[in-house]
Amino acid sequence: MAFIFYDVETTGADRSFDQILQFAAVLTDDDLNVVDAFEIRSRLLPHIVPSPGAMLVTGVRVEQLFDPALPSHFEMCRRIHEVMSSWSPATVVGYNSLAFDEEMLRRAFYSSLLPIYLTNTGGNSRLDILPLMIATHAFAPDCLQWPVNEKGRVSFKLDRLAPANGFDHRDAHDALADVHATIQLARLVRAHAPVVWQAAMAYRTKALATEYVEDQSAFVATLLRFGRCAPSVVTALGINPRNSSELFTLDLRQDPALLAAMTTEELSAHIKTKPRPVSSLKLNACPLFLPIEVAGPKAAGYEIGLDEIARRAEQVRGDEALRKRLIETVVSSRAPFPESPHLEEQIYGGFYSPGDQYLVDEFHRAEWPERLSISGQFDDRRLRGLSRRLIYFDAPYVMPDTMRNQYARAVAERIHARGEATRWVTLDQAIEDGEALLADLEPPHRPRLGEHLTRLKAWREETRQLLGLPGVG
Repeated sequence: MAFIFYDVETTGADRSFDQILQFAAVLTDDDLNVVDAFEIRSRLLPHIVPSPGAMLVTGVRVEQLFDPALPSHFEMCRRIHEVMSSWSPATVVGYNSLAFDEEMLRRAFYSSLLPIYLTNTGGNSRLDILPLMIATHAFAPDCLQWPVNEKGRVSFKLDRLAPANGFDHRDAHDALADVHATIQLARLVRAHAPVVWQAAMAYRTKALATEYVEDQSAFVATLLRFGRCAPSVVTALGINPRNSSELFTLDLRQDPALLAAMTTEELSAHIKTKPRPVSSLKLNACPLFLPIEVAGPKAAGYEIGLDEIARRAEQVRGDEALRKRLIETVVSSRAPFPESPHLEEQIYGGFYSPGDQYLVDEFHRAEWPERLSISGQFDDRRLRGLSRRLIYFDAPYVMPDTMRNQYARAVAERIHARGEATRWVTLDQAIEDGEALLADLEPPHRPRLGEHLTRLKAWREETRQLLGLPGVG
């Protein structure tokens, strides 16, 4: 199967309230030979203020943010979806992608009325190279060079790990350069730590991972804890009844007989102790499983002996009531997540109705004036909000004057701080952060940050004028 390696560069680190500025992807064959490549940038969305720190890291200049020759965010997302779809089915690969890049990509698709689950549907599967590097350090440390950070700990940052292993990464934090660095690390793991690579390949789909945990009474789950590999001998308890992709496992250092004898109150308290007796794994997020004999003494629980591991695992698998109690105890202990009032955070609020999905498809086929009409026909309020936001961003001229002016004011109010705390970066906050950075910055980097600050201050004045507020003296 082919691989799609990808990376994104963004305006900041908030997955809901920042945006992708640069996307790059490389298609490889099954042997990791490059077959094709794609790269695209977009201009800045009107309601997003870029973090000065992120602009320093990525090297994005002011003129790139506002370049009218660049595609809009909507145009970029449509093109990304088109290219990735044409390359599918494949294994979609990134570096720390499951925690960040994929969520940024999903939200970009969501805001553009595109299918959000592209990377794990239609025959696609997912792989994150960062956990593979952490597992390689744990199980095959002699295979690679491991850079050490200022605190004396191994650094798994891509811009350190890739150069330490022979990759010329002078363009670190450029999306395409980071993609090639990720490919290089994947090749090294594949060549020098085949056990880790094969484990990742074996369970990179939900179906494969589910089949494995159903067949194996006990196995090693390589959980990640604070950037370190924490392999443990576990047995499967079962699936979360509210989420078919979440598997609960029991650490086999726990004695099932003692757990079965606990009262409900005792069990509720016990599951919160450390190390956690019960852990959860995402079966659709490429969990890394290893046979016990491969992990050996490096896996917590191995010390109780293979016979005792087998006995406890079989006892748990044969006690449906205990498994059910443990799962219910964990699920009930979780605080419910209230629905966010922000449109950006309602991405997982349910699937669209067939009627709305038909209108989404019509929206993409239509021209902007027709899109305005379609936007009023959606039943799902998310689609109404997202579609009209898209129209304001890309084609405000088709809106009635009153509607256009309302959106302009709403955007201005959003990015102007006015003293209240927000989930997103505001102009005042960005200027304050930029000035603090400027004071400690090396002279060669000051002009670029200065350009950003100049533009941010001018933007703030424009916003104040729109809102009828006094300027900053």
